[in-house]
Amino acid sequence: MAFQAKPSSLTKSKSSWIWKWDEAESELQVIPKSKTERLSKKAELANLDAEKALSRAYKAELARTKIISEAMFKSGKALKYTLVSIARELLLRTEASRRRFEPGFRER
Repeated sequence: MAFQAKPSSLTKSKSSWIWKWDEAESELQVIPKSKTERLSKKAELANLDAEKALSRAYKAELARTKIISEAMFKSGKALKYTLVSIARELLLRTEASRRRFEPGFRER
């Protein structure tokens, strides 16, 4: 079998990033002639992009918090059942040894 190298190119490939860096609506549809108006519109669109990015980060953080709290709840539940199991085993072993060594303990 011959080794085949992957084709390489000098152009930038599109990476699969989690979030888009540029929003489609952040491009000016109508470019004003005045440089001040153009900069004002770009600032307005950049603020909208920032709000969207913060909204996505907030939603991601909520999802992460939900997952962490669910994991903590389940580990607490596991701890509860482990402690109950240990306590029951100690009780049963104590009763078994008392039955073995104490005469008349819970005779049925």
